Amino acid sequence: MKVYDGSPYLTWTLLIWELVYFAQFFGLEFFFRGFLVHSLKPSLGFYSIFAMTVPYTMIHFQKPMPETFAAIVAGIFLGWISFKNGTIWLGLVLHCAVASSMDILALWNKGLL
Repeated sequence: MKVYDGSPYLTWTLLIWELVYFAQFFGLEFFFRGFLVHSLKPSLGFYSIFAMTVPYTMIHFQKPMPETFAAIVAGIFLGWISFKNGTIWLGLVLHCAVASSMDILALWNKGLL
C-alpha cells in the first residue's frame, strides 16, 4: 500500500508538513546559531561554537543514537558557518535540505512514495 499516490491532497499534506518543519528549524537556527553563537562570540570567540553545541546536542538525546552523534558534528559545522558568515541563513537552508531529504528518503525506503 502506498501512502503517496500522487494525489493533490497528499502532496499538499507533505508540503504543509515540511513548511511547519522548516518554521521549527528557523527557531532552532535563530536560537542556537544566531543568539547563542553571536552573543557568546565577544567573550568566547571561536569557542562559542562549542558552547552552543552542548545544548544543541542535548535536545537530540531522545532521538536515535546515530542522530545524536550526528548532531555534534552538525552543531559544530552549522555553528562554524554562522560564526564565519555572521548569519543563520545558509545553515538554515542546509538544515532544511538535510531534514526534508531524510523525510523523503524515509518514505521512499518504506515504499510509501
